[in-house]
Amino acid sequence: MDYQIFIGLEIHIQLLTKTKIFCGCPNRFGDEPNTNVCPVCLGYPGVLPSLNEEAVKKSYLVARALNCRLSEKAVFERKNYFYPDMPKNYQITQYASPCGLGGTMDIDLGDGNIKTIRFHDVHLEEDAGKMIHTPYQSRLDYNRAGTPLLEIVTEPDLESGEEAELFLQQFQRMVRYLGVTDANMEEGSMRCDANISLNERGKGLGRKVEIKNLNSSRFVKKALEYEAKRQAKVLKSGGTVEQETRLWDEGQNRSAGMRSKENAHDYRYFPEPDLPPFAPGPEFLAGVDDLMVELPLNRKQRLREAHGLNDQQLDFIIAEKTTADFFEAAVQAGAPAQAAASWLGSDIQKLLNRDGLTLDESPLTPGRMAELVNLVEKDRISNKMGKEVLEILFQEDKDPEAIVKERGMEQVADQGELTAVVEQVFTAHPQVVEAVRAGEQRQIGFLMGQIMKATGGSANPKIAQKILQEKLEAGR
Repeated sequence: MDYQIFIGLEIHIQLLTKTKIFCGCPNRFGDEPNTNVCPVCLGYPGVLPSLNEEAVKKSYLVARALNCRLSEKAVFERKNYFYPDMPKNYQITQYASPCGLGGTMDIDLGDGNIKTIRFHDVHLEEDAGKMIHTPYQSRLDYNRAGTPLLEIVTEPDLESGEEAELFLQQFQRMVRYLGVTDANMEEGSMRCDANISLNERGKGLGRKVEIKNLNSSRFVKKALEYEAKRQAKVLKSGGTVEQETRLWDEGQNRSAGMRSKENAHDYRYFPEPDLPPFAPGPEFLAGVDDLMVELPLNRKQRLREAHGLNDQQLDFIIAEKTTADFFEAAVQAGAPAQAAASWLGSDIQKLLNRDGLTLDESPLTPGRMAELVNLVEKDRISNKMGKEVLEILFQEDKDPEAIVKERGMEQVADQGELTAVVEQVFTAHPQVVEAVRAGEQRQIGFLMGQIMKATGGSANPKIAQKILQEKLEAGR
């Protein structure tokens, strides 16, 4: 039987703010456990929360980028539940009136296929602390408690684990472009829960299962593929899929039951009495608009139309905003787009990886890259020499033009000078010349080698090859 798959994601991103959402504690990853805490984020009796406006602004920015309907009044509520990592025994979140409602995002499925994913809402809340489990005890680190956390909930528009993986990767890229989060799934600043249901085609949603503990887009794909097969097997046997929350066990590549799935009424939401509704005014919304940037998919389409780059080049360039900015600045400085894309994706990236640097940290600038690329493109140095110049640039922090002049690396392109060198080689190796003229074409390589040797490797190979051929033809 053919089953239709419905997948929705609940994505949590920690917002990049200096302080937590309701108090002045530092919002930092990696500090000593329980050092960035205070009575507010530890839930002491009698304390009052104070809303971080920067967190709200970044939340509205994400909602705007996702084409949501921005809320004219964002209301905070208490979500009541008991768990050790939530010291107040409730979480301050948004339910009935979030920052953004509805919305869409286009994702690139490859081969020019674009799919639109709808959103249910974008809401702002506080993160919980972190539980560290050992074989003998569980420990609690409350540094993360109170971190601004934005939850983005999609509609069940995804239809496979592969689509979910692509969506998550492209969403991650988008929020990094916006600068609202570093979105590192390994560090927990971006987390994802997946909801999946199966039903006979055309009969709508089935019974939903939520999968937690997904800390990479690859695990999201694997977990959803496993769960789709598991649910299909249950349905084919005449059984009923239980609505529940399951955990993904990456070691055994399987999901396991955790608890029955809660409904909204289980949390007894009610308005947060200590926080008034937030009503964004024209100045606030103008500030959100000022933070907006060109999003990755739009940038990819524009660069394709402007420069004719292929998908592989474009995907590399737009993967990080800093790379895309660098590329466009280099083109603006005079680098041919195709050559710039090739250098960025190969030799430059190799050196960055080797030295553990980003483009911003390296001595390479867009202007220097344009200079280097044009030295090669205009045949002033060979491609091989270009790689040597790049290596020296990274080591000595010098301009390509200066490196070439200091080391005498510029190619000999003067016709008269190269003609004289070719004639010297002919005089030194008459038997080889006659052999080539008699039909032994493989000996041309020897003659070219002698020309390069005589010029210390600085002869322009294209011009030298042309003169060599002309001289060989003239003597036939």
